[in-house]
Amino acid sequence: MIHLQAEYDYPVSMLVSAQTIPHKERQKKTPRKGIAAWEEVMPDLSMYEDRRNALKRHYLSGDKSAIPPAYTGGVDHLALISSDLDKTIQFYTEVVGMRLTQVFQNRDEPTSTHIFFDMGGGNSLAFFDFPEKDTEPTVRGVGSMHHIALKATANQFQSLLAKLDEKQVQYSLHGSREKGSVYMRDPDNIQVEVTTGYEF
Repeated sequence: MIHLQAEYDYPVSMLVSAQTIPHKERQKKTPRKGIAAWEEVMPDLSMYEDRRNALKRHYLSGDKSAIPPAYTGGVDHLALISSDLDKTIQFYTEVVGMRLTQVFQNRDEPTSTHIFFDMGGGNSLAFFDFPEKDTEPTVRGVGSMHHIALKATANQFQSLLAKLDEKQVQYSLHGSREKGSVYMRDPDNIQVEVTTGYEF
């Protein structure tokens, strides 16, 4: 059985940002229960496609050999905030299948603990906790992180889906059980995607 993720919570590729729809229009077209947001609220999308094409022409056209090399060597780690390290460790090791590699004191806050997971490819996912401070849930908006996207082979992808079903973790599957993307939420409501790759 596939457990769908929380109502009205969809990956960015399928959503029209609420900020692009006039407030009065959003009020008139509040999605009904069981009806996808993009089916209920669908403005004229041609202006958004024109904008994407303009970005491609401006930034992706021209001689690729003239583009200077990147100044960075890839992702070392992502550092996020956890409200409960036990729940975070259990989710990322038992559900997502990462390996916990380090646990040590946060160098900037002695009451805070810093943990690292190996997420494959030489990259790490890190978390802090702040037990002596009130940690308010993040409200998604401009400047905040939308989601984490992790790469997987077809075999890894199928194994993850089986684990999600076994653990009865809610998720949203886009594509098939052999190839595509699966979206889920960690204990702090961070959206995690695991994908076999995209075809544009």
